Formats: sequence, structure tokens, C-alpha cells
Amino acid sequence: MNMMNFSKQICIKMNSTKYSKQEQFAIVSILIMIMEADGVIDPNEVKFLNGVLSSSNISESELEIISSYDFNQCQKILSSLASHELANAKFIFTEMAKCDGHTDPRELEIINRIGHKE
Repeated sequence: MNMMNFSKQICIKMNSTKYSKQEQFAIVSILIMIMEADGVIDPNEVKFLNGVLSSSNISESELEIISSYDFNQCQKILSSLASHELANAKFIFTEMAKCDGHTDPRELEIINRIGHKE
């Protein structure tokens, strides 16, 4: 799938699910954790993140707030999602993990921990 269709599909997932601002922040925070998990930030991962940021209308100043979120905080926010909302979020996380052409086990570990009570 080319990057344009791919980003469009993700934007539809983000917009069709009515995530609150806090839920969007938690999703973006997890996306950044996935992006950084393998120690290499691929240009496709940056494009992917930018697509999510623009589709969610997240500003630079909001990114500062997002950068202060830790995994446990995100986990707590996302654990209150309805099952279809969580499934959409996990789809977005998985697409981020795949978009550099390699799904790293460290990326999958982050995704697999979402939604489980810790």
C-alpha cells in the first residue's frame, strides 16, 4: 500500500472513532514510543506520525504536553476505551510498527502491553 492511501486509512480510523483530546494524546504518545523503540527513526515513521498529528489537529504546544506522558499514564487512559476504540488504536499502533518495513519485537511489546491491566 502506498504511503498516501495508507495515511488516509489511518486518518479515517482516527476520525471515525471519536477519541477525546486526552485519548488522542495517549495514542500519539504511544506512537512516539513505538517509533523510538528500535533506536532508529525511519522517515516513513515521521510521515506516519505527521499524518496522525494533522488529522487530529494536534499543535506544537500540545506535542509538549504529549511528550510528558509516560507509558503507565497512556495505559490508564487507553484501558478505559471501548473494545472497538481500543482495536482501532491498536491497528494504528501496528501500522506505525510496520511502516518502516520491519516490525521490531520491542515495538510489538509496547503494543501488546496496551489494554492489559498492569
